Amino acid sequence: MDALDPRFLREFLCVAQEGSIRRASARLNVAPSAISRKITDIEARLAVPLLERSAQGVHLTDAGRLLREHALHQQDEQAFLLDQLGRFGKGEGQKVRIAVGEGFTADLMQNGLSALAATHPDLRFRIDQAGTDALQDRVALGEADIGIAYNPALSEAIRSLAVGRQPLCAIVPTGSALAGRASVRLAELLQHPIGLLDRRHAIRALVGRAAGDQGLALHPQIETSSITLLIRYVCAGMGVTFLPRFSASIQADRGELAIVPVEEASLQQVSAHLMVRARRRLPKSVELAAEFLADRMVAFHD
Repeated sequence: MDALDPRFLREFLCVAQEGSIRRASARLNVAPSAISRKITDIEARLAVPLLERSAQGVHLTDAGRLLREHALHQQDEQAFLLDQLGRFGKGEGQKVRIAVGEGFTADLMQNGLSALAATHPDLRFRIDQAGTDALQDRVALGEADIGIAYNPALSEAIRSLAVGRQPLCAIVPTGSALAGRASVRLAELLQHPIGLLDRRHAIRALVGRAAGDQGLALHPQIETSSITLLIRYVCAGMGVTFLPRFSASIQADRGELAIVPVEEASLQQVSAHLMVRARRRLPKSVELAAEFLADRMVAFHD
């Protein structure tokens, strides 16, 4: 259908990503009435609704989700072609968009991107931090080429190119009696002041589930969305927290804190994932970056 031109598909995909015609119009600098009129016209031609409209925004119907997948496929194929032709940007190099959990940032920069950028100076990167669910959504909706997340929920919209088993550990002050231990039980840790990530993070759910299975209650002294803040909390000697080893290894090597394994099976069987959108033909730049990061980052090596 001629009406499904690239411009309309781009606008519809933006509406799907934003969940709002008004927010999509602001992002695209197109009048909201123009976008709404186009969508209504296509719905009439197809004789099926694409959106469910409400005061809170818009939601895709089953037909809308099919159209979104078509728009994503078209976007992916164009990116693949341009990558093959070496025509990304205007002499700015090929851009790889990475969505990453905060706990991976030191590993990503020091062990991954520093060497990748030196080896392939033509590559450019857009890096955004996000919580686990938001990060997966960005990959699934085509807003990020690569997602790096801790213990994400499995989804048919995502495929993992690399997985590394990364148990959740206790991060404790160097002056704590726990610092010299070979391991520690969860019940012991919860007797100390605790700092925890908030519910947007997979780590909070993991700790909460493990505690609940043992009939233990969580009463965090500090809740935050920031892993950096939690590390400073421990370094200041205020209490303990839970993170995978790679998130605090730099501070541990400096002697600023200690990392202790936790004797809890459910906290051992967790992993780091490097993800891309399922059924996507990856541009060479994305494929190269993904393979390089999977090989170099500590998070993807057990």
